Amino acid sequence: MSRQIQIRRGSALEHNNFVGAIGEITMDTDNKTLRVHDGETVGGTALAKQSEIPDLTNADYVVEWQAPSAENNYTWYRKYKSGWIEQGGTSNVPNIVFPIPFSNENYCIHALSKMINESVGNISICYNMKTNSRITIQIRWNGGAQDSAERMWYACGY
Repeated sequence: MSRQIQIRRGSALEHNNFVGAIGEITMDTDNKTLRVHDGETVGGTALAKQSEIPDLTNADYVVEWQAPSAENNYTWYRKYKSGWIEQGGTSNVPNIVFPIPFSNENYCIHALSKMINESVGNISICYNMKTNSRITIQIRWNGGAQDSAERMWYACGY
């Protein structure tokens, strides 16, 4: 024979003036929800009904990622469910190989350079040899190439 369990219940107004015991579950008969109590919070915490949970079917989220480390030359990336990719890193050489390739060459690239022992002059950053899996980032200081300058880069796209 099965057993019937009945939990404490009451209206929304009664719940709003009630502090349940730690771990106690009660039923709000007006809103047809359950409330979980912690022994301190007046009214407890109402649990959401399935109809109150937003539809996240079209939400984009990270499906694959890499944190920077010595083993991956301090590069990182995040790949989203939609195919969007964000990646970046630092490099002391002009030729950057992306941790994961983009689907095409229509990605955006941003780079900064930290010139060591150079306090004056014009710094420019040039991009060439752009493919879906690599790019050359040249750093120029007063017109001359600085191949050993540190490059901090970020790329994003599909």
